[in-house]
Amino acid sequence: MLTLLTRTKSFRDPWVGSPALNRHWQLHRRRVQLAESLCRWRRLLRPVEVSDLQRDGVIAIRNWLPVDRFEALREEVEQAVADAERRHPITPGEQVGFQPKQPFPGGFDRFDGGTLNRFLHIDAAALPHAADFSGDPRLSRCSRQVIGLPQQARKLDIYLTVHGEESRTPDLQKELHRDTFFRALKFWYFLWPVEPQDGPFEYVPGSHRLGARRLQWEQRTADAAIRHQRQPDVSGSFRIHEDALAELDLPAPKAFTCPANTLVLADVFGFHRRGSALPGRRRLSLYGWNRPYPFLPITW
Repeated sequence: MLTLLTRTKSFRDPWVGSPALNRHWQLHRRRVQLAESLCRWRRLLRPVEVSDLQRDGVIAIRNWLPVDRFEALREEVEQAVADAERRHPITPGEQVGFQPKQPFPGGFDRFDGGTLNRFLHIDAAALPHAADFSGDPRLSRCSRQVIGLPQQARKLDIYLTVHGEESRTPDLQKELHRDTFFRALKFWYFLWPVEPQDGPFEYVPGSHRLGARRLQWEQRTADAAIRHQRQPDVSGSFRIHEDALAELDLPAPKAFTCPANTLVLADVFGFHRRGSALPGRRRLSLYGWNRPYPFLPITW
């Protein structure tokens, strides 16, 4: 039963996915509520206010770095990406569904259908500008607004996205979803402009808020995942159809196209997706995340 007090979200777990506990005690709903209560407590202990992020669950901040620092960082990252591609040429994704990591020295590839996600680890000696990025106190301020905890420097990678051919190998990340049952943080600092054809990040503003309708939807979706073992909902990353948003009194998703030197940061308990893109289009960013232990009652 200790599994219930961990990050475990898969309904294949015999406790998390227990039909009896969910039917008679609404177990999933109670885990969501407890995680939310403790997150609110952490935020109360170290209060900050980032109003747009608090209201919408997402924020886009342009001109994040001064021009000289941005250009030095972009040049450094582009060189690292080019070096990695020479050593490990990019190949198209040809399998449907989420694929396992393919590690190589200095990083790994992972395919979502035909979409390639290439992550490069940041070595402070070789990539000093990238390594300095996560020390920005503004990141921790935003992190505290979302999860009640500061951002951790080690949770940062270089991230190259290469979109695949959707008709043959669809990308499940392009379906609206929320990542897990508790509040978590992701951000992308875009080093290249993101145009509509590049698959911009899309987010449903306000979908991070936990109200009565959302709690009911969470338990209904959990019950369906348990009964039918639906993929990928059974994994705990629940999907939602866009036409169902109105039932939760939510607006349509907003696409975050943006110029280079823009930080997009989101609470991924809210509904989001990778936008549609032309095959072969690329996005380049620094990518950070913070998926905390959800039942942590203290902060620092």
